[in-house]
Amino acid sequence: MSHTKSNLEKKIFKAGGLVLLAHLLFKLAGLIQAKVMGHYLDPATFDVVYAFAFENCIFMLFLIVQEIIGPAFLPVFIREFDENGEDKAWSFTNTVLTVQFLILLGVAGLLVAFPDVFVRILTRWTAENAPDKYGLAVKSVRILAPAVVGLSLGTTTYVLLNGYKRFFLAAFGDAVWKFCAIAFCIIGAACSRDVTMMLLWGLVAGAFCKVATHLFGLRDKLPRFRPMLDFSNPAFRRLCWLILPLLAGILVSKVRDVVNNAYLLSALEESGLLQANSMGRKLQATFLFLVPYTLSVAAFPYFCELVDKRDHQQMGQLLTKFGRILLAVFVPFSVFVVVSCVPMTALLFKGGHFDALAVQRTSVSLACYTAVLPAAALEALFMQAFFASRRMVSVTVIGILFSALSVAISWAGLVWFGTRNSLILLGCIAGGFALSRSLKTLVLVVFFRRTVPVFPPRETCGFLIRLCLASALSGAASWGCLHLFAKQKNLVQLAAAGAVFAISYLVCAKLLRVTELSDLTRDLLAKVLKKRDAKGVAS
Repeated sequence: MSHTKSNLEKKIFKAGGLVLLAHLLFKLAGLIQAKVMGHYLDPATFDVVYAFAFENCIFMLFLIVQEIIGPAFLPVFIREFDENGEDKAWSFTNTVLTVQFLILLGVAGLLVAFPDVFVRILTRWTAENAPDKYGLAVKSVRILAPAVVGLSLGTTTYVLLNGYKRFFLAAFGDAVWKFCAIAFCIIGAACSRDVTMMLLWGLVAGAFCKVATHLFGLRDKLPRFRPMLDFSNPAFRRLCWLILPLLAGILVSKVRDVVNNAYLLSALEESGLLQANSMGRKLQATFLFLVPYTLSVAAFPYFCELVDKRDHQQMGQLLTKFGRILLAVFVPFSVFVVVSCVPMTALLFKGGHFDALAVQRTSVSLACYTAVLPAAALEALFMQAFFASRRMVSVTVIGILFSALSVAISWAGLVWFGTRNSLILLGCIAGGFALSRSLKTLVLVVFFRRTVPVFPPRETCGFLIRLCLASALSGAASWGCLHLFAKQKNLVQLAAAGAVFAISYLVCAKLLRVTELSDLTRDLLAKVLKKRDAKGVAS
């Protein structure tokens, strides 16, 4: 069993490394894109074109598809492939792709025909109270509509590549999409064209480049693609039963996101609030995507196999080990970001239209959103375990409850502070999201322990106490260093504070026996040395 567990961990880490490489490129492109947009777009235009029209309309619709297809499609595809062969698995796949394409075509048509309806539903902008924002929003939604088709079809091709263990090109498609948008922006600025329109067309072109990248990865499977509608297929029916409970939770979570990120903030006359909320999520989303999401994507096919084998013991061991590693990374990292949020925001985004006020607002958002990273990292891993177990109803109910809590906190912030203090409102939106998601993760872990032996309570409590103490002491040392270097440039402040934090944390972790990262480093070095020795013997 230990040998099998070791091999499985090795496969997951190897797959995770490939996904990480592609995700690094994707998130690097995302940060560059945010920097370029913050520089060239004034806050009011950014709020409308990107924060609303793309993120909270087009991308929101894409996420609904992603969060349905991602967890539901792969377990059914793998089971159909293993039990009935590749031909039957592709018969099921072609039906899914055909249905998906027809639905997406209809959604894109509605966006083109009635963009004003989407603007009025998702924001408080109207032709009477905000004519400039309303007009630009309508125009942006209409132009961006085709991107829904490309991005959402890319979800299924992404999962197909993962099903064949072709992880790199699946994730690299997202990087291609981002770099395409950047290229259009830079070309527009260099040629003195309308940067706003160039950004919109770049996002549309990038969506279809993403699908093209995936199809290149599936080039040997292209003869298997063909339009098909076989609603009697048992695998398709299983997929529908898995999707139904998921759909309710996903729709509620998207309502939460739209209310938090667009509807409430659009009620205020100030420009730049949607931008601050959007930019504040960037760093948290970047690191969540790079490590926890990468690991969960790599682990998902193997979790499906463990579930089919009913190997709960190994599943629990893997989740506990990976979960503790993620916590050992993201608890100290979150503390450091909260302490250094102002110079970090200024270093990443300040310049052009992104001024001191934008830095102040975004740093509040950044600090609150980053606080959720440890919980979100665990959530990403445990959600894949739930999905592999086909336990969709419990996840949906838990998600609905805590999405409602997040909206309630945000709404209370608007009622109590919105018109008087926009910084507190941003803190309520981001902080309420962090609190509700942390509580959700705790409930998910407790619920999952009913069937799988994961996170032994006594050992876990001791580990968390030692980890939080080491992180808090390191954060205090880093905070003192920032004040000492307060008059220096942002890069100098961050470098000094980061060095102090890293040294303090290594010392505290050693003294308090937080060994997860040192054990992981030692294991990786041992494997590298073993490979080098094996090559030396062979030569």
